Amino acid sequence: MVHFILMQKFFKMSTSTTNGLATEQLLIKQYTVMENLDRKDILVLHHAGIVRRIHGKKVIHVSDVSIRYVYFLQKGLMKISNINDNGEEVIKYILKPGNIFGELNLLDNEEDRHEIAVAMEECQVCFVPAETVKELMITNSSLRKSIHHYIGKRIKRMEERMFSLMLKDVNERILDFLKEFVSEFGHPVNGGYQAKNFLTHEDIAKITKTSRQSVTTSLVYFKKMGWIDYDSQNLSVFNFQDR
Repeated sequence: MVHFILMQKFFKMSTSTTNGLATEQLLIKQYTVMENLDRKDILVLHHAGIVRRIHGKKVIHVSDVSIRYVYFLQKGLMKISNINDNGEEVIKYILKPGNIFGELNLLDNEEDRHEIAVAMEECQVCFVPAETVKELMITNSSLRKSIHHYIGKRIKRMEERMFSLMLKDVNERILDFLKEFVSEFGHPVNGGYQAKNFLTHEDIAKITKTSRQSVTTSLVYFKKMGWIDYDSQNLSVFNFQDR
């Protein structure tokens, strides 16, 4: 059961004084799609949004719902997946705070995508009705351009991954994903990047379209070659320029 965070709104609010007038400042800088919104439009989203705490491994049905939302991830990590016709999970990407998902709910497309979001740890997510965001996109060209750019970048990444699946072997696909993962979710270390290791071998297999056994074999090989290092806490990938 998803729990509501009582008395909490979309954005944290603080008060400052400008020219003797009290003004509410909404902390939205982590969301790049909202950087250019004016205060009036921010308040519309602020009042429309409902913040919920999502416990680890809980599922949000993004598309198969009567009311569609755009979801703003405030805390935690989520994986976004589709369920194929065989009932199998196909992981599309992983999100961190400051990302949004459910953006395809803004498109006039009635196709049933069976898209789900799974909390990889305890998360905090703001649910904003897609209709509210669509109405703002009509009147605010900056938001409209930002949302379209966001969708375009996501589609481009999915296309790049598709070409990777077509043109690269198993080891190359897995190593490419690990490089992408640690550079986005980690921090620089000597000779590479390191990130918290919250991925299972099954997760990596679903993202790279390989088997769990192939992932295990590849990780052992990469570690032996000195390209990566990992344990239950951290994952490191080294010498990006040489791989």
